[in-house]
Amino acid sequence: MRNANPPPLGDRTLIKNFPNGVLVLFDADLRYRIVGPETLPFSGRAATEMVGRQVDELFPEETVTVLKPNLRATIDGGSRSFDTEYQGQIHHVETRSVQITDEPYGILVTQDVTEARQTAAELANQNERLDQFASMVSHDLQNPLAIAVAELEQYRETDDDMYLDGVEDALKRVEDLIVDLTALARTNTPSKNRKPISLSTVAREAWRLIDTQTASLETHDCTINGDKSQLQALFENLFRNAVGHGGLDVTVRVGPLDDGFYVEDTGTGIPPETREEVFEHGFTTGYGGSGVGLTIVSRIAADHGYEVSLTESSEGGARFEFQ
Repeated sequence: MRNANPPPLGDRTLIKNFPNGVLVLFDADLRYRIVGPETLPFSGRAATEMVGRQVDELFPEETVTVLKPNLRATIDGGSRSFDTEYQGQIHHVETRSVQITDEPYGILVTQDVTEARQTAAELANQNERLDQFASMVSHDLQNPLAIAVAELEQYRETDDDMYLDGVEDALKRVEDLIVDLTALARTNTPSKNRKPISLSTVAREAWRLIDTQTASLETHDCTINGDKSQLQALFENLFRNAVGHGGLDVTVRVGPLDDGFYVEDTGTGIPPETREEVFEHGFTTGYGGSGVGLTIVSRIAADHGYEVSLTESSEGGARFEFQ
C-alpha cells in the first residue's frame, strides 16, 4: 500500500522557495514523500501521481538502473551528483541525505542540462579546431615564411633573380596553406545552404582553380543536395592531393555511386597501412603536404551525410568513395 503521508515539513513552502523550484524527498524504501512543483520537468509527471510511489514504479529500467544505486547511497548517508537520461533529455541530479525525526530521508533536485551539455560539446569541438588552426599558424606557416625571408635576403645580397623564384615558391606554399585553413574554418558548422548540385560542374570549377600542370580530369555527372562552396573545397583538396602525389600526367575521375560518388586517380596510390591515418589532422605522406587537406575532405563529407573511405583505383591509384 502506498504511504502518501509526507513527513512533518512545510512542504509547499519548502518547494516554493527552493532555488530551482524542483524538489523531491524520498524515504528509505525509495518512496517519494514530497514532490514539487506540481509538474516535474524531469519526468513531466504530476506531483500528486508521484507521492507515495517508488522509483521502480515511475521510470523505465534504464533510468532506474542509474537512479536507484545513487538514491540508496544517499539514504545511507552519502551524497551524489550524476547525470541520467529520460525521454531523450539529459538531467543532472543532486542528492543529499537529511535526518527528519527518527527517519533518514533523501533530498533530490534535478535540472535539465541537455542544451548545456550540447553547448559544451560544441565548444569542445570548436576549441579542438582552434587548436588545430593554431598549430598550423605556429608551425606550418613558419617554414615557408622563413624560406621566403632567407631567399629575399640572398637576392638583396647577390641581385640574382634565381632567389626570387625561391621567394615565389615559398609564398605560393603560404597561399596553399591559407586556402586549407580557410576551408577548414568554413566547415566549422554544418551548412544550411543546401540545394541540388551537379558534381561534374563543381568539379570542373575546382579543377580550374588549382595548378593541374598537365594532369587531366574526367567526370561522369551526378547530382546531390549540398553546399556548392564546401563541395568545391572538397574537390580542390582531392585534386591537389592527386596531382601532388600522382605526377604531371595523372588522370583524375569523378563519378557516381549507387548512394554517393567517388574521386579516383591513376597515380601511385596510398599504401594500405596508412589509409586510415590520412584523414587525421597533421598526417602527411610527404610531397610538401600540410596534413590538413584530407581532414577538410572528411569533415565536408560528414557535413553532407557521407562517410569517406579510401581504397585503390583499377590503375593502382587512390580512390575516395563517399557513401
